[in-house]
Amino acid sequence: MAGAKQERRKHTRYPTKDGAYATISPESTKIGQIVDISIIGLAFKYIDTHDAQKRNNTPQTLFLSSMGYYVGDINFRTIADFEVACPETGEPSSAAMTIRMRRVEFTDLKLKQLFDLDYYIENNATRAQNSASL
Repeated sequence: MAGAKQERRKHTRYPTKDGAYATISPESTKIGQIVDISIIGLAFKYIDTHDAQKRNNTPQTLFLSSMGYYVGDINFRTIADFEVACPETGEPSSAAMTIRMRRVEFTDLKLKQLFDLDYYIENNATRAQNSASL
């Protein structure tokens, strides 16, 4: 079909329930609510306070948590990281605090992480509707 947007994902991303969070470690201020998730990646919103962070060569990993569920030390690569409009006004974020969306792809998952991630998704995703595609 000409003009139709083709789905590029092999795995469906599902919206998450309130209380599902992701953070990048070590020593990161990038913590935020997960917007959608699949077995190979996720998107989360975070507040970028423009704090000067030490840039070093320490590898960063992702940690997921919610009430009673946790998956840690997930290797990832960032697919996109962009500013999003303020949900209340639809206007760009203020200069002091910027709301950003980060989309990541998981890399080098260990077998235990795959099981933990599947369990996390099963208990934190709403599978009734599909999320928008990248």
